[in-house]
Amino acid sequence: MDEIVCANTAFRYWRCPPQVRDLYPRLPSPEDGWRALAQSPFVTDVLKTPIITTTVPGGVNYHSGLRTTIHCDDASGVDSALETTMSFRVTNPLATLFTMARFVSPTDLVLAMYEFCGWFSVFEPTAAAEAELDKGKDAAENASTESLFELDESQDEAQWKRVYARVKVKEQVKAKGAYGKKKTKEVTKLKGTSLWMRKPLIELHELHEYARKMKSRKWGTKFFNAAQIVTGIAASPLEVAGILLLSLPRSRGGSGFRNVFVNDFTPLTASAKSIAGQKVCYEDIVIVNPTIMKAGILEIQGEVIHGSGAVLDHDVKRMTALQSMGYDVFLVTHDMLNDAELLDAIVRSLCSRLELRYRCKTKIQRTRETELRANVLCNWLEIGR
Repeated sequence: MDEIVCANTAFRYWRCPPQVRDLYPRLPSPEDGWRALAQSPFVTDVLKTPIITTTVPGGVNYHSGLRTTIHCDDASGVDSALETTMSFRVTNPLATLFTMARFVSPTDLVLAMYEFCGWFSVFEPTAAAEAELDKGKDAAENASTESLFELDESQDEAQWKRVYARVKVKEQVKAKGAYGKKKTKEVTKLKGTSLWMRKPLIELHELHEYARKMKSRKWGTKFFNAAQIVTGIAASPLEVAGILLLSLPRSRGGSGFRNVFVNDFTPLTASAKSIAGQKVCYEDIVIVNPTIMKAGILEIQGEVIHGSGAVLDHDVKRMTALQSMGYDVFLVTHDMLNDAELLDAIVRSLCSRLELRYRCKTKIQRTRETELRANVLCNWLEIGR
């Protein structure tokens, strides 16, 4: 394929873990035609159709069920395109986000930015790919949340780790002392989720610099405004939802907290180190009142990581260590963020602990919060589709 893949199609490419890409054959040659290309396994399973590509000014535009072309000089430049091992070129992550701006909603663009700037990606393999991945699965490496961040610094960006959830399944086993008889036993197994951990594809400062550069271009204002909302490096979709629900202005459905820090680290005291078994702790979301130098910590507990809502012993020790140092630690789940009353109770408690003024939301603000909640607590697999 001679064209450069961009926008939503490139977004799906960058979401696909390298170990999954390696399972697929190269794409057909351009001489085989677009119909053969559209029917190739990697396109049907990952890229999907229509395939969105860039074309230089004056080039031919195509809009069909197989392909869509857009004009974007910056995306078709040498510095913006990369050669893949599958015999096609793709826009780099920054250019991918910029070309997505014309196809997705402002909120979805923000979520895509958080994903590319974050430590995670969302991808669901097909059943055939899943079977191949299971052959080399090493469940032990996913024993704790913290270990997911321990990516080998000697490796490049191709190193991804999958997040596994603990699920209970029923299996038939042979009963003791009963020849030929079987009984049903409930066992706990690890099941691969759609969440993968990897190094950020884009540095946060790179996103903001690129947004300023592209602001005067077509779709640049929308891109710039979305980038201003991305203020931290998150580790899961649920963290992103929590960040937006807490940090966005009340007029946009958020809680209006200003000094919000994401995945910040706190050095531990000697006693706290003995509890946590580590020198520092990384907190999911930290809200600070700089006037009194006090912070509230929110630990986001997603079922996608821990399975059935269970909190790992490692995380309990980490929370206990922080509490021993006088920090107020709030354990927040998906259901809490999804419940207006529960979220309001958390906000009220944070304001009380941090000596910040609490204000009830107006009817319009509550409506905006409902809309925001629906947009951020969404199925991330659907972004860009």
